Amino acid sequence: MVYTIVVHLVSKPDCVDKLKAKLVEASQVYSKDIETISWFVMQDHQDPKKFCIVERYEHESSQKYHLENPYWKTFDPYVLPLLEQPMDLRRFNEMDTVV
Repeated sequence: MVYTIVVHLVSKPDCVDKLKAKLVEASQVYSKDIETISWFVMQDHQDPKKFCIVERYEHESSQKYHLENPYWKTFDPYVLPLLEQPMDLRRFNEMDTVV
């Protein structure tokens, strides 16, 4: 079963470009982690301050590789000061839609 994390972020108005660059960089790094199916970043088409990350892993336990990546220790300290509000993080198990 695919384990998915969805994170919504809202940038401070003067930090949009910095956050966008960091999220693109993070996607390039994290997409290579073991048992990571995909690590997508998106920007709202109406409000450029709003971003979304969709992390898809083979299993819930696959997060281990993500959290052990040395890059992870640099991500929050860089990103958190750029945010207007706390990250909204939600965890899901993808449903099997094959009939």
